[in-house]
Amino acid sequence: MLYMSKQVKIYELHAQGISSAEIARTLSIDRKTVYRYLKRDDFSPKIPIKKSKPSKLDPYKPVIDKWLEEDKKVFFKQHHTAVRVQERLRDECGFECGITTIQNYVRKRRAQTNREEFLDLEWSPGHGQVDFGDVDVYLEGALLRGHMLTLSFPYSNMGYCQLFLGESAECVCQGLADIFAHIGGSPHTLIFDNATGVGRRICKHIIETELFSRFRMHHNFSLKFCNVDSGHEKGNVERKVSYLRKKLFVPVPSLKCIDTFNTDLLRSCAFQESKTHYKRKKLQGKMFEKDCAHFISLPKKPFHAVRYEEYVSNGYGHVTIDAKHTYSTNPCHMRKKTICAIGATKIDFISEEGEILATHRRAFGKKKTETIDPKSQLKLLTRRPGGWANSRVRADIPSSVVTYLDGLEKDELKQSLTLLYEASNRNGFEATCVALDVLASKDSPDPDFFKVGVLAARIANFGLDTAPDAGADLKHYDQIFLKGLDHALN
Repeated sequence: MLYMSKQVKIYELHAQGISSAEIARTLSIDRKTVYRYLKRDDFSPKIPIKKSKPSKLDPYKPVIDKWLEEDKKVFFKQHHTAVRVQERLRDECGFECGITTIQNYVRKRRAQTNREEFLDLEWSPGHGQVDFGDVDVYLEGALLRGHMLTLSFPYSNMGYCQLFLGESAECVCQGLADIFAHIGGSPHTLIFDNATGVGRRICKHIIETELFSRFRMHHNFSLKFCNVDSGHEKGNVERKVSYLRKKLFVPVPSLKCIDTFNTDLLRSCAFQESKTHYKRKKLQGKMFEKDCAHFISLPKKPFHAVRYEEYVSNGYGHVTIDAKHTYSTNPCHMRKKTICAIGATKIDFISEEGEILATHRRAFGKKKTETIDPKSQLKLLTRRPGGWANSRVRADIPSSVVTYLDGLEKDELKQSLTLLYEASNRNGFEATCVALDVLASKDSPDPDFFKVGVLAARIANFGLDTAPDAGADLKHYDQIFLKGLDHALN
C-alpha cells in the first residue's frame, strides 16, 4: 500500500490534467497502481479486522480443543502444556508441528475459554462482606503471622478490621461481635467465601459451624456464600483487606495485648469517613449513615464467642488441645476433668465446681506449643519448697532474687515463696517479677518481700514507667496484716 502522501499526490496531479503514465513516471510507481487508485470511489477508514491465515494445524485444532476442555475436569497441576500437546499430536495423530505454533494456539484458546465476564454490581445499604487477610505483627517482641478479619460495606465503601492469630469460629464471631458493637448494629446480610470458621457451601447445601450458627441466630442476620473460586463476588472486601493492611499495618505494628490493639484498631478505621466514595463522589461517612439505617438492632445481651470442651489433665495438671497445644492448669488439679472455655484470644480452664484454674493466651498454628503458668507452679512450691531448685518457675524470676532464695533455709524459703505467690495472685506474675527486679536492684541483693506486693500492685495499675515509688517501709504493718498467711495457704 502506498503512503497516504503519494495517494494524495496522484489525485492532485490527476486534477491538473496530467496523464496516468506521466503520473507513474513522476512518482516512480507502476501505471497499474495509478489506475487502481483513480478508480476508487471510497476512501473512508476501514475496520482493522485481522484476517486469519490458513495453518497446517487447522485439521488438528478440534482435537486440541477437546484436550483443553477435558483439563477443566482434572487437577490444575495435571493440565496439558504446549509440549505435552505436541507430544500427543506426534504420537497419537502422527502430526509433526513446531512448538511455537502450538504454544500460540494453546495460549489463545485458554484466553478465550477461561475468560470471565464480571457484572458491575450495585449494592444496597445494609449489606456486608467478610474476609480474612494475612498480616505480620510483633506480639511481645516476636514476629508472628496474624489474620485480619475485615467487614466491609459495599454501598458506602466503609470497612472495619480486627486482628487474630487464627481463623477459627471463635475468631470470626468475636471479631464480628466487636465490630457490631462499635458500629451500633449488625448488617442484615453477610457474604462469605468458604471459610473454615463459618462453614461452607457444598452445591446448594450450606453447612455452618455450631458456634457461628448460634452467633447468627443471636444477631438475626442472613448468610450467603460465594461460588467456589469466585472472589469477585465479594470484591469490595478483598480490596478493603489490601487497603486497610497498607494503611494500618505498615510499618509492622508492635503490640503487647491483642484485645487492646483491636479496640484501638476499630477507632483507627474512622479515617475512611472523610474519604470520597470512588464512584458516587460523596463522603463515605455520610453514605455509611444510610448503611447504619438498615442495620439490625443489637440484642440486649452480648454474645460470648466461646466453645466449651472437656479434657482430663495429665499428672502435671497439663491439658493438650487440638493435639498440638499444651497448657498448664494447676498441679493440684492433676488427672481431673477440666472444662476448657476456648475463645478467640484466650482459654480459661475451669474445674467442675466452676473455679477458674488458669487463663492462657490461645495458641494457633501447626507447630506444637507449651504454655506454662508460673503462678500455678508457685502455689505448689508453697507446699513443697524442696522442689524450688529444679522448678520451672525459677527461670522466670530475676537472677538476683533466685540467688537470694537459693540461700534461704526451708522455712524462710517457704515464707518468701508464699509472699511471692500471694503478690502474683493479686497483681499478676509479670508485675510481681518486675517489682522483684526493681527492689533487688535498689535495696540490696536481698529484696524486701514485704514491699513486693505494694510495688507490684502499683506496676499492675500504672505500668512501670508511671508507677509511683515503692513508698515508705511498711514492713511492720505487713507483718501484722499478713500474720498467719502461710498457715491459711496450708
